[in-house]
Formats: sequence, structure tokens, C-alpha cells
Amino acid sequence: MEDDFFLTNLELRESTATGEQASGITHQSMKGMVLLSVLELAARGEPRGAITILHDAGDCGDRYKDLAVFLATDRWAVALPDLRGHGRTEGSRGHSAGLLEVCRDVQEIQDHLAYRMPDEPKILIGQGLGANYAAAFAVDHPDVVQALVLVAPLPNSPFEEPTKPGGLKNLFKKLTPESTGPTGYKGEYLTADSAASAAWDQDPACHGLISLRAVQEARRSAGYLGKLADLEIPVLILVGDQDPFVSPADLASMGQGSVSVETLTGQRHHPLQGTDADRVFDRIRKFLDEALGS
Repeated sequence: MEDDFFLTNLELRESTATGEQASGITHQSMKGMVLLSVLELAARGEPRGAITILHDAGDCGDRYKDLAVFLATDRWAVALPDLRGHGRTEGSRGHSAGLLEVCRDVQEIQDHLAYRMPDEPKILIGQGLGANYAAAFAVDHPDVVQALVLVAPLPNSPFEEPTKPGGLKNLFKKLTPESTGPTGYKGEYLTADSAASAAWDQDPACHGLISLRAVQEARRSAGYLGKLADLEIPVLILVGDQDPFVSPADLASMGQGSVSVETLTGQRHHPLQGTDADRVFDRIRKFLDEALGS
């Protein structure tokens, strides 16, 4: 199904420094606009609904193609966006203006999907920081999505704020919201599968950068995880027992009401790639069948 993917570029408004929609569009150019790239895959057969997969920090949507094919075979239409500053999407690498911006973009994606499927359910799957973003969107937009799958959400952000470069020539340089530092992600931290680990380390689209503003907002996004039990939708949280960034114990208290927390044996931070990914895919399929009907 590799050739069945098609690329959509959504024309979105630029953001202010704090993530609100900016003004300043002109009719003479694209100034004031950003192209957000969404790789899409149609459902095989009559679509059950649409699933949007939100990638991790320094990540990109292309890395979730295998999951998209699996879900499309189960009659789900799938959208793989590259968030601003990632993959094909425009913006400073690794920079996000914050949760307001991310939630605006996720809403635009849902509106885009609703043109073809106005009544079918919409689902969010998030990985790492993308899981935090999915939780934030669902809490702030409770009537838009019908189920959540959060893979290794981050109740304690592992990202450190970038530091001012040293040396005499950098004496007068200042940190800005777009100043970047490393995410700290390495392939060996994400998966025990050597091929998948090497693929992350060698993928030029996985830049491993995160901006000062994005780090600050990542910490704030963690607060939304404590509000999941208030949602009246089914939520599945998956976490690997070998994840170096979040442990099952960090998430155990969230398993109440319609929220289920499950531990994945032998998995690290990115269980959607590499060894036993098919087993994780199948668990997601079963959850969606139970939550929304097969």
C-alpha cells in the first residue's frame, strides 16, 4: 500500500510567539501562511472513521507508515501530519509556538478530514510529546474526538532548556523562544530493534532538536494528562517497561474511569517501530474495536 499514500499541504495561518493565530496575510504572496504537510492513506473499504497520528519531538509522520497501513486495512482513513518545524512542514526546525498553535493545527486537520467523513468518528493516536498534544487537544475540544491512544506520554518532560552558547564571540547572543537544544533522543533509547534504532539515528528528517518555547510548553502539556479521567471517551495509554523517559509507575494513577493503562513488555520509548510493533498494532486495533464497535 506504499503507493497509496498521498500528500496534502494545508495552508494555515502563522502564529504569534505564544501560539495564537497571527494576522498579516497579503493577497500578493503567501506571507502570513504556513504549509503543513499531511501524508494521508485512504481506508481499504468503507471507512469506519479517521485516525490522526501525532509524532514525537524531533520526529516526523513518515515513521508511522506501517501503523497507517495496518489501520487502513482495518478500514480506517489515516492522517500522518508533520507538525510545524518537523518533516516536510515549514517552520524553524524543532520549534513550536506552544499548545495553542498545536491544537489549532490539529483542529484544522480534523476539519480537513471531516469534509470527506463528516459523521464518522475521529481518533487521535499520539507518541511521546505527540501523546501529550493529543491529550491537550481532547481535553480542550471534548466533542471532536471519540477515542484516544497515548503511547508513552510524558508526565515529566525529559527535555532540557537550551543553554546560551559559551565563548567570547557568543558573549552578546541571547536565548530566544526559537533557540534550540537536543531532545536527548537516540535510537537505542527508542527501540531495542537494532535496525529501527539505526533508522532513527540515520534519518535526516529526525533532527533531534527542540526549541526553548517547545520545552516550556512540553512541561505545561503534562498537566493535561491528569485531566484524562474527566473525559467521557475511551482512552488507552501504552508504556514500555524499558522506556528510559517514562515508567509504568509514572502513569499508573491515570488508569481510572474510561482510561486504561497497559505495560508493554520489552518495549522502549517508541514501541510503534521495531521489534513486536505488530503486537502493539494489534492491541490498538482491539481497543478501537471494543471502544467503537468492529
